[in-house]
Amino acid sequence: MINPQGNVPFQSTPFNIKPFTSNNNIKPQINQKLEKPPETQLPRFLNYYADYSGCGHWRMIWPEQVMNAHNKAVVHGTTVMNVDPRYYTQTKAVRIQRQATPQQLEFVKFLRKLADANNFRLIYEIDDICFHEDIPDYNKYKTAFTDPKIRQSAQEMMEICDEITVTCPFMRDYYASKTNNKNVTVIPNFMPKFWIGGKSDINRTMESYEKNKRKPRILYAGSGAHFDVENRTKFRDDFEHVNDAIRRTVDKYQWVFLGAHPLPIRDLIQNGKIEFHPWKRLYEYGQGLYDLNVNMIVAPLQDSTFNRAKSDLKYIEACALGLPIACQDLCTYENAPIKFRTGDEMIDQIESTLRDRKRYKSLCKKASQYADTRWLEDDMNIDCYTELYQYGVNDPKRLNLSRYN
Repeated sequence: MINPQGNVPFQSTPFNIKPFTSNNNIKPQINQKLEKPPETQLPRFLNYYADYSGCGHWRMIWPEQVMNAHNKAVVHGTTVMNVDPRYYTQTKAVRIQRQATPQQLEFVKFLRKLADANNFRLIYEIDDICFHEDIPDYNKYKTAFTDPKIRQSAQEMMEICDEITVTCPFMRDYYASKTNNKNVTVIPNFMPKFWIGGKSDINRTMESYEKNKRKPRILYAGSGAHFDVENRTKFRDDFEHVNDAIRRTVDKYQWVFLGAHPLPIRDLIQNGKIEFHPWKRLYEYGQGLYDLNVNMIVAPLQDSTFNRAKSDLKYIEACALGLPIACQDLCTYENAPIKFRTGDEMIDQIESTLRDRKRYKSLCKKASQYADTRWLEDDMNIDCYTELYQYGVNDPKRLNLSRYN
């Protein structure tokens, strides 16, 4: 549930998929056995995206593009739900992202009957907690999920589908306990090289380290969903425990915020002590991070059920840049080597990382090495998706998916 505008109110809703095709002359014939044309060499799959912003790209569009480009499958995607049965004649699986409205539920019920009659699989994709009781009060998207009909519809769709896909083990366990569908599968987020690849350069990184040694540049990049931008909770958000530490160190470090910022330190932005940059469009984001020429990144989070279910996106983005990142000590960032719990610990970790040039360089190299394990174009990673679509939950052919499940 990423707000691409940072602190600017998001103009859309989390439920962007249009429920029906514009062709009103087509009437669904759910139990009709479809005549399938001759099988093509590659398996065919279908995606229904929730949006065209970050969530849609990370979880649906980018994997789809890479599967097509690498001749792994023929995958089509859209946000317009189609009730023409002919649309599904060759598909082996349909994956539906973050559907939650009663209208979308009716469409998924239609797909369920069509899938049963024609032997294709239904997969429900969700990359955040969408049950309102576990969404933090400061998160502006909580209001979109407070309607009981939304909760009921989302849960019923998850249970109608053959399988649920999520980004991390915590979220797998969460939805397995909250729904009657125990077929919950982890596929981590993988980064496309065409988006952020080639941004790790150890020589440039060390030149920047020397250049900024008197006042190192520390970055936080994130959307307004992490901050109490409307003062609903007296700023008890993901930065509540680190705001004071940032304020105390503005003369020692050049703090840089990209996208959004906590309101309690806005005065430091207004007087020029903290550097702020508006949110970048998705296709500009990787280059935007690179151009800021920072020395280290931080990723604070409040300890909550919602945040424990988050993916490690900020960690792998930092690794793609070949930079060390200090992460909140939660299962979210279990692979990160630098962690903190309090604001003081965050500053201690920054100081110890930047103090020792040899250690800093070693951490940068290790970050780049870890990024090499998370490229979407890697056969083992993109095959997680082809296995997901093509084989059932307990199929032994899911060799790559078994690494995460």
